[in-house]
Amino acid sequence: MSDEKFREFFYEVKPIRLREPLAALLGAFEKDEEIVEFKYTDAVRAAGHACPTVSGAYLCCQEALDALYPDEVPLRGGLAITVYGSPDEGGLGVMSQVFTFITGAAPETGFKGLGGRFSRKDLMRFEAAEPACEEPCFRFQRLDTGAAVRVSFYPWLIPFPEESGKRLAALMGPVVSGEASDEEGREFQKLWLEKIRGMVIDRNDIETWLKVEAA
Repeated sequence: MSDEKFREFFYEVKPIRLREPLAALLGAFEKDEEIVEFKYTDAVRAAGHACPTVSGAYLCCQEALDALYPDEVPLRGGLAITVYGSPDEGGLGVMSQVFTFITGAAPETGFKGLGGRFSRKDLMRFEAAEPACEEPCFRFQRLDTGAAVRVSFYPWLIPFPEESGKRLAALMGPVVSGEASDEEGREFQKLWLEKIRGMVIDRNDIETWLKVEAA
């Protein structure tokens, strides 16, 4: 996928900026700086598609980082993330991959570090869901200060016209199986993208379907 082929509104999504001192140390940047910027298009490219789950993961990262680093640029590799649930439960595995891609927090396969610094290994873990955590929820914790937030994602509360939702559901099977007509395929994409746009651009009632609280 090249940037030129993405939907135009994908480029309007607010990017996520982080400090990446490991990349700076190893000379990845041309200038003497350590800021790396992740765009929504990067998350789509990493996941291979755009959907409410990938969009939700991107927004969860963004909201958590804004809450934990209100007055500074977040540190990549400076967070531990707990996913409440198992990797094969719903979209949790996909969401965790987006988290790792953006924040650097990785499972046991992650980078072990250099000279006792910059380790990202074991900063992402899955745990059994808490009793009060029936929705997809996650804990983001700063390694330096210990400050933490819990992010709860309620995808079923994302505003979307009822009739559009029913039509989208009805088209899903035929489109995925390849039995849909070209016209039905275009209709499906239009509705699909409308829902994504409502999340990442309009952020309709985001406080009702994506909640961030101190943990």
